[in-house]
Amino acid sequence: MIKEGLNNKKKEDAELGFGKKSYQESVRFFNRDGSVNVRRQGARNQISFDVYHWLVSIAWTKFIALVFVSYIVVNTLFALIYFALGTSKFGGLDSAGDSSHFTNLFFFSAQTLTTVGYGHVYPIHPSSNTVSAIESMLGLMGFALVTGLLYGRFSKPKADIAYSNEALIAPYKDVTGFMFRIANRKQNELIEVECKLGVSYNDPLSGRRNFYFLELEREGINFLPLTWTIVHPIDDKSPLFGLSEPELTKGDVEFVILVKAINDTYFQSVYSRMSYKAGELVWNAKFIPVPQEPRKNGRISINLKDLHAYQKL
Repeated sequence: MIKEGLNNKKKEDAELGFGKKSYQESVRFFNRDGSVNVRRQGARNQISFDVYHWLVSIAWTKFIALVFVSYIVVNTLFALIYFALGTSKFGGLDSAGDSSHFTNLFFFSAQTLTTVGYGHVYPIHPSSNTVSAIESMLGLMGFALVTGLLYGRFSKPKADIAYSNEALIAPYKDVTGFMFRIANRKQNELIEVECKLGVSYNDPLSGRRNFYFLELEREGINFLPLTWTIVHPIDDKSPLFGLSEPELTKGDVEFVILVKAINDTYFQSVYSRMSYKAGELVWNAKFIPVPQEPRKNGRISINLKDLHAYQKL
């Protein structure tokens, strides 16, 4: 059993913040994208939703779609208000039908919200002037918030690490090793790259989940310009020594990866997280070396698609 192997080696528990509770169902602490797979629930006054964090963390496509949809919804809402006030409260509207009036009021709302003010349609009544003044104020505040969010998204340092789709348990020197590969997705450089590898499992004897850090062949490198194969030697000092694939699956094993580096663009520390479950391990295989193609200008080129390539032994 895993517990016996760990006790024989007198390993100390690692504390990652997930506690020692053992679960009847299979659980995952880190998603593939690095997010923590825990959702906190409770009363509204107990659980707060960080809107700013959500807006600077969602994908660019979702953020742009949200801004666009919000812009359309706000202008439609004010166009309905203007239309309810009556077209007689506005100058510049022709005698066309209601649909044409609504369209003109929609674009008048867009011009008011952005403070462009072309002047084709203009308010001529205190009620329409009041609503348009409120919309102008909301427009200034809204675009100021969007500008701040754009700056926050662009200025937020991030370690965009690519991980191999699978981790391998393969021959390594005179023993076997648990290994996976990482690479930098961006063209900037990551320096002083460090990695910690932990393992969690359900212990059927004690009825609790244990966490342990695993020793690595190399815990850090100075630069990450190409790829880095991170290896944990499974020798007689390893908690994984002598364990089979069914035993790892039964123990609901999860290998937790914590990567820390310095982004040379911002000169700030950045972090990346990921994990592998037992079903994402490939036994008796080895990674195929990533081809490094030299160019005429002296530059070396690699294809990150080759990061995941391996062959069975």
